[in-house]
Amino acid sequence: MKKNPEQRKVLIISELYPQHMGDIHELKRMILQSKIGGADIVKLQIYSSEKLWKDKKRLYLDITKDELKEIKDFSDKFDIELSASIFDQEKLSWCEDLNFKTYKIASRTLADDINLCKEIISTKKKIIASLGMYDIRNGPPFNEKNVEYLYCVSNYPTFLKDIKMPNFNESFINGYSDHTVGVDACLFALSRGALIIEKHFSNNKSINVETQLGHFGSMNSYDLEIIRKTADSFTILRANEIK
Repeated sequence: MKKNPEQRKVLIISELYPQHMGDIHELKRMILQSKIGGADIVKLQIYSSEKLWKDKKRLYLDITKDELKEIKDFSDKFDIELSASIFDQEKLSWCEDLNFKTYKIASRTLADDINLCKEIISTKKKIIASLGMYDIRNGPPFNEKNVEYLYCVSNYPTFLKDIKMPNFNESFINGYSDHTVGVDACLFALSRGALIIEKHFSNNKSINVETQLGHFGSMNSYDLEIIRKTADSFTILRANEIK
């Protein structure tokens, strides 16, 4: 299934971590469901959990380079791009070896590791950075042309009252990374001109696990289809307005 470039101007990213629960078979199922639901990119978070979180609670979420290649090959087979949030230099090298096209800079990385951010940007690949821990009143944190930015509130879940959605048509911010329950915030972002929507994906949004806080604010296949159809509808409407 190929996307229509004239219709699908909005990039939808399906975030698979940590909702796959450390199961590579579940991860592949989520990739297929994201493809069918209309996502353009599926995304992992690649880290050493002990280094990042300072404990061993999430060791089951760590991924090896061989597993990463297996997932990349699987995604390529079904013609959906695999991307990743990078949390250290070694994982960036893995992704470079596998010829990733797009990298994500997470809010915490932008706040805590500016040198890693610069290394990621220096690859000249497409970079998408979340601004959840950044004061957007300061303007873009980087001047490089290969970086796009997402408005984000770094709470899990995020309450609608905490969102101060920008007008994306009048901002340096390109899109929205969502942690709310449901899809209303995503649809509002689309109405405000967002060209990128990122949201966690889960097959069971009722799961409540300390190390998997993404489930509650995730989308499932049905939610993803709603976001995709709404995004495409806005694209068609705006194209007709231009004509």
